[in-house]
Amino acid sequence: MSKGFDEMRKAKEESYFEKKNREALARLAKKKEEEKPRISPVSGEPMEQVALHGVVIDKCPVSGGIWLDAGELEELMDIAAKGEGKEGSTVYSFFKSLTGTP
Repeated sequence: MSKGFDEMRKAKEESYFEKKNREALARLAKKKEEEKPRISPVSGEPMEQVALHGVVIDKCPVSGGIWLDAGELEELMDIAAKGEGKEGSTVYSFFKSLTGTP
């Protein structure tokens, strides 16, 4: 029964973050229409904006560097604090998505 509950919890968590990412991407699309892309301080190339657990962050496509705007780190830390610190948790997913590993 515990395994079933864990699977249900994980499915709900994934659904929640999918919804948050869709919302963030919609905000991102609107924002892209209004402003120029930011330039990577490392490569000089335009950075791409990606949604990470509902938070839009800037990522250099060349170096893989991540830049956060004011308040974004705190948002990600709040999300991570709600995780359980084990595989399958928000923290684990966060670092996996930053590194791009499967």
